[in-house]
Amino acid sequence: MIKTIIRSAIRSSLIQRGPQTCSDLVRALGLAPREHKGTIHAMMLELEREGVLGATRSENGKRDLWFTFSDKIRRRDRLTAALFF
Repeated sequence: MIKTIIRSAIRSSLIQRGPQTCSDLVRALGLAPREHKGTIHAMMLELEREGVLGATRSENGKRDLWFTFSDKIRRRDRLTAALFF
């Protein structure tokens, strides 16, 4: 259940605030990046594999800005985004 809540919060934040780095997203969720960035990043990678999120790549090949694909945003994601943020 906590995994579902965090995944919803990730999608909601990216819908409302647009593309963000992983650290910015963790801060937006009210968590300490040093302690929680790995957990959130793992969930974002899961969402990327599912085709819900995408990420731009920096020169060194690491993911830079995360974003949602506009055609993958469901109606309930928009509703949740309005309630969370």
